[in-house]
Amino acid sequence: MLENIFQDLRYGARMLRKKPGFSSIAVLTLALGIGANTAIFSIVDVLLFRPLPVSRPNELVRIFSGETRGNAGWGYVSLPEFLEYRDHSDAFAGLAACVDRFPANVSAGKFGTERVDAGMVTGSYFPVLGANAALGRTLVAEDDRAGAAPVVMLGHSFWRRHYPRDASVLGSQVLVDGQWFTVVGVAPAAFGGVSFENYPEIWLPLTYAVQIDPLLKSQIPLNHQSFAPFVVVGRLKPGVSVARAQAQIDTLAERLGAGKPDAAEGPDWKRPWPVLVSVTLAARQGSAGFSWLLLGIVLLVLLIACADVAGLMLARSETRQKEIAVRLALGGPRRRIMMLHMAEALLISGLGAIVGCFLAGWATRLIVLTAPQTLDLPLERASSVLDLRVLVFTGLVALASALISALVPALKYSRADLVLGIKSDSGRSNAIGGRFSPQAMLVVVQVAASVLLLVGAGLLTRTLWHASQVRLGFDPEHTVFASTDLIRQGYDKNAAANLLDPLLDSLRAQPGVESAALGTPPMGGDMSTSVKIEGHDSAPGKKEGIRGARVSPGYFTTVGIPLLSGRDFKRSDAAGAPGTAIVSEAFARKYWPNESALGKHIEQVGIHNQTFEVVGVVGNTANRDLRREPPAVAYFPLDQSYLMFPWQPDVSMLARGQGDPGQLLGSIRKAVSGVDSALPVFRTRTLKEYVAGTLGQEKFLARLLLVFALVAVVLAAAGVFGLMSYSTERATHDFGVRMALGAQSRHVLWLVLRKGLTLAVMGLVLGLGASLWLTRLLVSLLFGVSPTDAVTFIAVAAVTIVVALLACYLPARRATRVDPLVALRNE
Repeated sequence: MLENIFQDLRYGARMLRKKPGFSSIAVLTLALGIGANTAIFSIVDVLLFRPLPVSRPNELVRIFSGETRGNAGWGYVSLPEFLEYRDHSDAFAGLAACVDRFPANVSAGKFGTERVDAGMVTGSYFPVLGANAALGRTLVAEDDRAGAAPVVMLGHSFWRRHYPRDASVLGSQVLVDGQWFTVVGVAPAAFGGVSFENYPEIWLPLTYAVQIDPLLKSQIPLNHQSFAPFVVVGRLKPGVSVARAQAQIDTLAERLGAGKPDAAEGPDWKRPWPVLVSVTLAARQGSAGFSWLLLGIVLLVLLIACADVAGLMLARSETRQKEIAVRLALGGPRRRIMMLHMAEALLISGLGAIVGCFLAGWATRLIVLTAPQTLDLPLERASSVLDLRVLVFTGLVALASALISALVPALKYSRADLVLGIKSDSGRSNAIGGRFSPQAMLVVVQVAASVLLLVGAGLLTRTLWHASQVRLGFDPEHTVFASTDLIRQGYDKNAAANLLDPLLDSLRAQPGVESAALGTPPMGGDMSTSVKIEGHDSAPGKKEGIRGARVSPGYFTTVGIPLLSGRDFKRSDAAGAPGTAIVSEAFARKYWPNESALGKHIEQVGIHNQTFEVVGVVGNTANRDLRREPPAVAYFPLDQSYLMFPWQPDVSMLARGQGDPGQLLGSIRKAVSGVDSALPVFRTRTLKEYVAGTLGQEKFLARLLLVFALVAVVLAAAGVFGLMSYSTERATHDFGVRMALGAQSRHVLWLVLRKGLTLAVMGLVLGLGASLWLTRLLVSLLFGVSPTDAVTFIAVAAVTIVVALLACYLPARRATRVDPLVALRNE
């Protein structure tokens, strides 16, 4: 058996060497399909298949919260809930809580101060996950107790960046939000805890994180049930099932009042129900749908490539009918004939996989470099094409490609009629007008798959065009912005507030800066707050949630938002002065539809009760989600509102000027350094880049779809061209007879074109029919266009017909030049 396999492979290799043109085209075609699949798999592997870097993840569950029993609505839990579950449930060997993405200002190594994502965890976090340190030790329970020495664990990438694999980092000091911490360990590479997307750069014990983070040390008490920022994960005890643990925790939650209102948390707040979810399933749910969509797209490209190769092998096998028939006549089993085809296909797929890996490595780097920053895929964690799991996937794809490519020719020619096979004359075949052949079927499949990809690319391209037509309501040209954080650098809130005006003055004094302001970029606000609105009908005592933005004087001029009525903010609108506010046109229409907004009052209710008088109305700005209506925004003077929201201490600086954007960003850095050289500057972008990021995922998918659709169209066109070239060559005798009997060139031309167009139309109908069903998967990504958009479908149909005509024209033209005397010479 094994000897026969090696013999077939050696024979297949000899046959491929005899036809280098056929072999090269087949290998390159499969390399494109396999390479595309390998590249995308290496990107989505982390979200779909890579196991969490924890011990025995099947024993770990994450506690979600829901409004009703069994309904997992959101994945976060309050600290009081965590403590109740930890102290009163015996289904778990351990429970741990963490916040795996909160910002921190860190000074370490030689890079100065930078903003990083930090993880704050209870002392039980690493023991519950069963995670070990790559260097030193992990955080433990003793580190999370009051009075313990402040310690920090570094993320692996942070360690490599600041202390290039230097083990002496253990015991060194790192400044975090103005407080010194001792490094006790380094996390393993690619360790993100129970997340595939969040990878903290440092890890802190919860006790100290609460003391330094402005959100947690503000007036929002951690003991409130309604404040739920924690991811809670538990390890089940041996022998305890998820169902048993769920039943126990449900009983506990019911006893504590789950589903019932709690007056202490507000009139509308009800205690949530806990829901246990597998930690692996919870980690994958974020971008899994998008990842499967990407894999589905490249699998279509692979299908087209396989159909192309299958068509080539069918055409080649027809020239070997006599050989196959003789083998069968001499007693060769049908299985061996099929194995000959399979051996050739395996060799082609193997070579295609090798070339495809090189293409995949290049394509992966290109995708990572060109992907938008706002994309919800951890591209920086993409697997190497040499990763074992990626190589196994590539091998399986290559094997599947070989099976698909060899199946049709193997089935057809392993049961060939012996007499016809031996007596066949390859020069005489009515291939143009004959029955529907397997090659034709493969071409139809290729066209249908390419149509499906073209429709997806067309819909997303139309989405981006519609998005470009949205009226932004501001001018993003020649404007940059960046952020800094005073409070996390160790300033108390009053000292930080006193630095706002000097920071703005320093920015305006920089050369090349025409106007400058402090405040969040447009397209929404930077905070949500509860207010009472004068003149707005609402239930007695009911608070209204609004979107707010804190901005300095000159903000609207800097970003180009028009002032419709009233006045702009002034320096006199400072802390201690009567509160003022400016509202957007949408805000005024929503709350005072038939009245003037000027002079109305907005009362902020909560930690700081303060009343603001509306002194101006400005134009609307587009929503950050372009699919939604312009938001109703209330703008507050930064000097008056900065102290109201100490848990949102970031300050964004905007500068407008005609110079190079890099120079403007440099001006922002100089302005910040002039106030305090230790302050970090982060989120540096142009306003155009910020706007472009609104549909980052859609743009990324549109680009990929367009590239893959073009590849698919080229492969499908090659399939049509190959079939028609082969068919016209086989039908030379038939054309000679027709022309000898008086057929004109145009008749022969139309005969060939009609055959190609018939296949293209069949594939077009099949592809459009599939598109009507499958484009529903893109609904959440579309804007201003229907999944059944007529313009897109008509454009795709036109492109398909034109490409098919071009692919058929050369073979058809060649057919019209057949010399009847030459064609009939053997008669």
